[in-house]
Amino acid sequence: MKKIYLFIFLIIVSINFSQIKIEKDTVLLKQYSNSWIMNQIIQEFESKLLYSYNVYKNDENIDYDIKLEFTEDSSKNAIRVVVSLESTKLDLSEKIIDNDNWVKNFATKVLEKISFNRFMHDKNWNFIQLTYWDGIDEYPYISSNGEKIIFISDRYIGNRNVWGYDLEKNKYINIPLDFSSEYFPNITEDGTFVFQSSLYGKWDVLLYNPENEEIYRISNDSYNAYTPYYKNGVVYFSVEERNGESWTEIYKYSLKDNQINKITSLKNTFKFRPSIYKNYVIFQMIDPKTGQSDIYSYDKELKPIILSELNEVDPIANDNYIVFSKLKNGYYRITLFDPITKKEEYLTMGISDDAFYPYIYNNIILFSLYYKNGEPDIFAIRLSE
Repeated sequence: MKKIYLFIFLIIVSINFSQIKIEKDTVLLKQYSNSWIMNQIIQEFESKLLYSYNVYKNDENIDYDIKLEFTEDSSKNAIRVVVSLESTKLDLSEKIIDNDNWVKNFATKVLEKISFNRFMHDKNWNFIQLTYWDGIDEYPYISSNGEKIIFISDRYIGNRNVWGYDLEKNKYINIPLDFSSEYFPNITEDGTFVFQSSLYGKWDVLLYNPENEEIYRISNDSYNAYTPYYKNGVVYFSVEERNGESWTEIYKYSLKDNQINKITSLKNTFKFRPSIYKNYVIFQMIDPKTGQSDIYSYDKELKPIILSELNEVDPIANDNYIVFSKLKNGYYRITLFDPITKKEEYLTMGISDDAFYPYIYNNIILFSLYYKNGEPDIFAIRLSE
């Protein structure tokens, strides 16, 4: 099948990953009506797709990866979209609503359903845009079983809530805390959500049970708590400490015994984004004098992992790699680091936009890409095994 390349670069990542080509796939938009509303819809779809795809309209002579066919049912006042993918078809339709946001919201939902379907079932993609909201989509996270993608979005109500998509059930996930802002979502094996929230008038780390809609605050009511990270029954997070001065320390909370323990004791440093690499904690530490951010580990003593003048932020780890965002050639790049070989690979070097908040799951890396004048969407790169 014909491919028109967005950009190609080679990545060699130790033993487990081979060379990667990141490609821009081709989308065909075919419309069977020339009404005002249909033309508005086609224009909206084309605008949203142009960043990540080569888009053609009504040209059956091209080789395409995805085809979207648009028809209008005036008797039902509805738009139908039939999507042809490599191995399946999606039949999506919705009744037209007479308001200013309907076309944008319809395009967002259709394109996200296509992307999440491709993410789950298509093994050939290696670069994919997952969300298309005109506002903010940040802090992606994949559940340990790979069935749910969650993130933070300001869609529909304007403030940041936990959103996501259940890949098995083909439906959206949302925690509707309409009067607070949420950040850094995680999800446990039993479906409990963990996130940072302003619900109680300051920054706290909360647990949310979607079955009974109960909320439990991990952090106490004294000082702010930030950037939670969940792994194997434990929540790691950063806590503000004050004693005439202000700094942060890393704590951990055990879901099993409801116990909180302090991990670090490093006065006058700001530490955020804890994660686990093998058996020790890693985190981003900011020098309050210079503002420089680097990545350290802590296991009874502080050890630098990555020190440079390029400002490394948002570390996340699995058993083999640490992924983070790093300022390189004018943009923040998603960077893959092998702690054994000390090799770094810039995964988004070919993209002239800032990329932050990576999350690594097996050979897939999700991240927020700040294109379209600074408003981010969620993207993913698949590393070839």
